[in-house]
Amino acid sequence: MIQNSQIKTAISLFLFIILLNPVQVFSQEVENVDTAFEEARQLAFDGEREEARKLAYAILEIAPDYHDVRILIARTYSWDAQYDRSRKELAHVLEDTPDHRDALLASIDNEIWAENPQEAVEFATMATRYYPVDVPVLLKSANAHHAAEMDREAARILNRIDQISPSNSEAYALRRSIRVSSQNYTLTGSYTYDHYSEVFSPAQKGHIQLSGRTPIGSVIGRLNYGNRFDTIGFQPEIDFYPSIADGWYGYMNIGYANSSIFPEFRTGAELHKRMSNGFELSIGFRYLKFQNSDVLIYTGTITKYQGNWLFTLRPYITPSSVGNSRSINLLARRYFAGPDDYITFRGGFGFSPEERRFQDVSGDVFFTESQFFGIDGFKSLSINLALFLSFDAARQELSFSPGDFTEIYTLNGGIQLKF
Repeated sequence: MIQNSQIKTAISLFLFIILLNPVQVFSQEVENVDTAFEEARQLAFDGEREEARKLAYAILEIAPDYHDVRILIARTYSWDAQYDRSRKELAHVLEDTPDHRDALLASIDNEIWAENPQEAVEFATMATRYYPVDVPVLLKSANAHHAAEMDREAARILNRIDQISPSNSEAYALRRSIRVSSQNYTLTGSYTYDHYSEVFSPAQKGHIQLSGRTPIGSVIGRLNYGNRFDTIGFQPEIDFYPSIADGWYGYMNIGYANSSIFPEFRTGAELHKRMSNGFELSIGFRYLKFQNSDVLIYTGTITKYQGNWLFTLRPYITPSSVGNSRSINLLARRYFAGPDDYITFRGGFGFSPEERRFQDVSGDVFFTESQFFGIDGFKSLSINLALFLSFDAARQELSFSPGDFTEIYTLNGGIQLKF
């Protein structure tokens, strides 16, 4: 029977041999460095990036100037968001060969992904100096300038590509992206129809809004319209999404109405933080002022981006004299060709303050129970025109008859124009 001391001795001897001459140990795996490089590339493309790096570093032990191998290592680090490590490997190549085309292209990508667009532009300038008519190099340069919000220079580079390679599909796609990003304003109009299963006549709602991008964040002005219970009302409101710091942004809202079918005054604020691994968290409040009372609602979100999906959980907690009411909303969104092409599944349940879905002449706040499910789609028809359509089915308690419910079916549609 083998003793523990013998096992330890054998392991120590094996490690000593590796440390004594690692090149000889690895040389059996990488006798043909080109074949080994292809194997490392395949590992990287298959998602086994750590294994790819181990093999690549083994190749460099034998062929330290095999720059394609080092660039592959740098690429895998970029894919894993380890931008500093990628930068170090690429610097090693460019120090030896300043005009190495693939190293320059990899450096441009690494800096764009690391959100250092100015550094990407510097590498792009170097690359185009060495390769002034190389279309892939020019495309990378145009991308770098677009990332740095230098769209005039990006357009100039794209014009050069058109002269060299007319009808280039990548240049066309980038030019389209630049045109989209230059659209600072969005005009949206919508119409909503509510059908009640009993008691109430159908209700109509709508809104028209204009949003614009500013250096400090997006601002949205909106005018809401309601026609319910033989009452017509309007409610203007403003949303503001300030950019606060890297990974942080906010939300602020204020609205006013002189009609009983809307809260007299509403406001809210929320702080959002983008986390690692596709997560985003937020915390905030909503305040609603009705005719004879008001209500404060605490809320927040837990959001996860997973591939082409977005998942959001949003609870609402409303303190009152009889205890806290709670409700939860869930959202799952599947993106398709771009950010303006998606389908959303929504649902929610719990108790929450009734925001005037039902008319109440006393002006009091009621906490009603409800459950709902909805689906909506958003489809981009061109770079400046999109349509959206949604359907919701809800079961809501009557504010004036606790314990009794009505079913509400809601159809909403609208159009969006960017310019």
